[in-house]
Amino acid sequence: MNLRKKLIIQYVRQFFGFLLVLLLCLIGSLIVLGYRLMNEELETDLSRLVASDLRMQLEWEQDKISVNDRVKKSVDSHNGWLQIIDPKGTLLYAYRTPATIPQAYEPGEWITQTQNDQASAYYVKHWVVEQELSEQKVIVLYGTPAPENALMAQLLAAKPTAGSPVPAELANSFSLEKGWYAIYDRQGKLVAEYNAADAAKQLDLIPILQNGKESRNVPVITTSRYDKASGFTYIVGVANPWYRPGAAAESVDNMIAYSFLQVGAVLIVSVLLAGSWYALRVGKPLLHMVNWLGNLAQGRYAEPIGKNGRRIGTTRKGKRKKSFAVFQDIFDALAKLSHTLQTNEERQKDIEKTREEWISGLSHDLKTPLSSIFGYATMLESEQYEWGRAEVNQFGRTIREKADYMNGLIEDLNLTYRLKNHALPLMKEPVSVVEAIRRMTADLVNEPSASGHEIEFEAQEEKIVALLDPKWFSRIVINILTNAIRHTPKGTLVRVEVSLAAPDSFAVRIADNGPGMDEKTKASLFERYYRGGHTKEDTSGTGLGMAIAKQLVLAHAGNIEVKSEPGKGTEVVMMFPCQTQTASHGSLPTKT
Repeated sequence: MNLRKKLIIQYVRQFFGFLLVLLLCLIGSLIVLGYRLMNEELETDLSRLVASDLRMQLEWEQDKISVNDRVKKSVDSHNGWLQIIDPKGTLLYAYRTPATIPQAYEPGEWITQTQNDQASAYYVKHWVVEQELSEQKVIVLYGTPAPENALMAQLLAAKPTAGSPVPAELANSFSLEKGWYAIYDRQGKLVAEYNAADAAKQLDLIPILQNGKESRNVPVITTSRYDKASGFTYIVGVANPWYRPGAAAESVDNMIAYSFLQVGAVLIVSVLLAGSWYALRVGKPLLHMVNWLGNLAQGRYAEPIGKNGRRIGTTRKGKRKKSFAVFQDIFDALAKLSHTLQTNEERQKDIEKTREEWISGLSHDLKTPLSSIFGYATMLESEQYEWGRAEVNQFGRTIREKADYMNGLIEDLNLTYRLKNHALPLMKEPVSVVEAIRRMTADLVNEPSASGHEIEFEAQEEKIVALLDPKWFSRIVINILTNAIRHTPKGTLVRVEVSLAAPDSFAVRIADNGPGMDEKTKASLFERYYRGGHTKEDTSGTGLGMAIAKQLVLAHAGNIEVKSEPGKGTEVVMMFPCQTQTASHGSLPTKT
């Protein structure tokens, strides 16, 4: 998986994780709000609860059921009573039940308790509650006093008329309950009232409906009755002893406002915490990469480590942490870049050192023939001696040899730079490769420098023809073969092989069983200015021969490879494209 896909997956996952945290915070806040609202309703009026809320207030213990202290406190505050019965009417639990309330119910009898007719002394609220585990259903009855119903019954029995005095017993009952009444005729005009000086002169239905039985948290509880025979409407009202101003509205509104403030605060804190966590999770890897790049810019190639001595962003087992793992490709690239830069710096130092050594050696190589030329020229110039013809010829021959050496050195330098800049034209022509290399090998066998070496030539094909520049192809083979002879001790076997590598290419293999090379020498073998070899017996040369050979191989669209280990000899394999070849096999050995 590439870095782009990893980043997309990482950021989408973190984004949904962040949304999930916010959603959980919001749900938790709403649950707390609902719990507080339930408690507020429980304290204000138990009848406001729904069955699911009331179920949370019941305590189930095997076959026994009861209510918690909070429900009892709410019942006490409203001077009410509470019963729990099963669907068959059997009483399971009772709290503050008056003597007038049945302790057991016949089928359907309990329904009379919930009808809340105007003659009842209590308002009764009922719930059907189901236990979650056993799915057992019970009926909860909750009653609160309804004194206005008793006063209405007395008022209807007395039926006072306009202008007549209020019966003493009726007045006493209304005064005891702090109640009042108002009587309206068929046209809705006020005809009589008691303790209701502010009663409307014309009957208004809206206040009566607003102060009905479903609105319990009101200052005055009213009930009304219409008498068809007389056409009078009787309205009775009593002060609500449990009325709490603003409890039904302001308290809930304040609670909701406060809860929303809490939710907002939780969301803000969640965003800040999530943002900080996200910044640390994303920022730490980025900061680590920036610090790493800063170290690279200052020439420090090791990955930065933390105070604990481990690489930043790794566990004790050396594995990347999850927040760092998504950038593993970048860390791998930085590690590779660090290794490459460090290797290049070390190689650059080696090259500089080699270049200095090469310049020093080259200066010596130039100075030595120049000294000879200068010395012989001075001797020829001297008038103190009369040189014979043989001596003059010897001096001239020496001066020419030294000049040829210097000219060859300069030509090698010029050739390397022309090859480097691709400015060397190749004059290609069909060349019989097997025959050409066989002649080169035979010529080298007769060189004094090859004395003491065993040289063999073998061709796997009788004839291989390729388009080559004869001059520069010869230079390739001679340079590599000479290098194999110069840097191996006497008695070393040097083997030259020519074979087909593929239908359209041939291989030239030059191998020896000499002391071999270490990795550093092998890595520097084709670098310019490098002077060295298998042994320290011969360090002569310009240091350009192998570099020139490789560049000439590449110029012929070929490639070159070196295999060598200390004590196991060296093998140089060159591959070139060929034009035509025959399939006749043969062997043409040459030995010395």
